Amino acid sequence: MKEIYLLDTNIISEVTKPLPSQNILTNLEFYQMSSVISSITWFELLKGVNLLPEGKRKTDLYSFLIDYVKPSFKIIPYDEHAAFINASITQKLISIGFPTPILDTQIASMAIANNFILVTKNIKDFQIFKDKCNLMLEEW
Repeated sequence: MKEIYLLDTNIISEVTKPLPSQNILTNLEFYQMSSVISSITWFELLKGVNLLPEGKRKTDLYSFLIDYVKPSFKIIPYDEHAAFINASITQKLISIGFPTPILDTQIASMAIANNFILVTKNIKDFQIFKDKCNLMLEEW
């Protein structure tokens, strides 16, 4: 199946919530084979777990990442093409008064570079990239 969707960090982390969004769970199951994550999302997920205090929650979340996320989703690297797009986007948005967080810009750049639809729970975080940089964006 063709890879179409680049999942934002909040889509993956939603699964670990006590009451996750049923819509997200349904879409993850239905679109799993056509979804990927970025190396930036992988970093954010690992960082989040690493920052937790030692204990059962940290162990369980780490297991979730290694046993479910890593085998379920191809991890797309931040490469030279994405870096080129990122530099262009950053220049464009700063020049019109819209500096953006570096990690969000990297994720958006990776989606654009690979012609993926970026899927997020927080459209507002990426709306500027859709409006000004032709990012394909979808909310689950």
